Amino acid sequence: MKILAIGPLPPPLHGQSFADRMAFDSLSRTDDVTVIDTTIERGFAGNRLPPIWSPKRIARIVSILWRDAPKMWRRYDVDYMSVGVSFRTLMRFAPYMTAALVKGEPYVLHTHSAMLYDNFVASSPVKRSIMAFFLRRAARVIVLGDRIARATAHIVPPSHISVCANGVDDSLFVDSISEPSADGTVRVLFLSNLMEDKGIFELFEAFRLSEEGYTLALAGAVESEAVRKELDRLMSEYPGRVRYEGVVTGEAKRRLLAESDVLVLPSRNEGQGIAILEAYASGCAVVTDPSVGGIGDVFRDGVNGVACDHRDPRSIAVAIRNAAIRAAFFAGNNLKEAVKYSSGAFAARIKNILEESLRSGSRLY
Repeated sequence: MKILAIGPLPPPLHGQSFADRMAFDSLSRTDDVTVIDTTIERGFAGNRLPPIWSPKRIARIVSILWRDAPKMWRRYDVDYMSVGVSFRTLMRFAPYMTAALVKGEPYVLHTHSAMLYDNFVASSPVKRSIMAFFLRRAARVIVLGDRIARATAHIVPPSHISVCANGVDDSLFVDSISEPSADGTVRVLFLSNLMEDKGIFELFEAFRLSEEGYTLALAGAVESEAVRKELDRLMSEYPGRVRYEGVVTGEAKRRLLAESDVLVLPSRNEGQGIAILEAYASGCAVVTDPSVGGIGDVFRDGVNGVACDHRDPRSIAVAIRNAAIRAAFFAGNNLKEAVKYSSGAFAARIKNILEESLRSGSRLY
């Protein structure tokens, strides 16, 4: 296939840019892929977007469109776009979707969040109409799991919604479960960008309720200077028990996961949680809230780890303790489960969806 792949690539590193890099690279091994990187800001900004009419932002968008106009107007078999799910972030792709419609090429929209339907409903009637115009003309809208697919079906016909779970860097896969620490310490890991929406402060409160035999490693970009200052204050209360590893990739991430017993992700808003799948590949038990976003499509309480209420630090603390008690059991289950999330399996899912889109074409209604 001749594919135009459009989406944000790292840096900064987050769930969407990580998935895009994996998808674009995997497709490039077997198909003729042209890539357009839509990243506007290379620094991590968390959920804080610059003002929509910021001169700097507008200039950056115009420069990207000008730079990539020749790519955009060439002929392809299918245009594959990794899009945002708010009106503002979806409209970043309006020029590319419009170009595909003008050329008569099918386009596929890959979403990486559970919030498409919520954002759609919360938008004004005019914005909803514009979003629906582009969403309903996509050959396929890809979502992370069945729960999100059911919500998206209120906007897009179910026949044009495809489910594609995330993938994991193959270098993180291990063959066996790591040995517990020699002194019996329970090693807890938080592996995500350090943001309030990820439940980082609830986790610290849960840690406060935990016993002395627990350590906590934090890895990821910090959302803001205010969050950094508060984290520094909280970490100072637990010298020797809490450490910050920064942003980890490659061998550093592999080592950190291998040295951990329980991964905790008490997120308030999550598409699926790539960190959860990385924990599976590394033979690590998981504590998370399966009621959030699409987490419930990949996590089963009592099988992959222990469920918690992300809003309740006491629930998180109890879940960590219970997960640690049965860590070896959960780790064994997760190693078996992880096969479904290899980069090869992920790429195959995407390629099958793109091939299906060629048969169905874009919807014009």
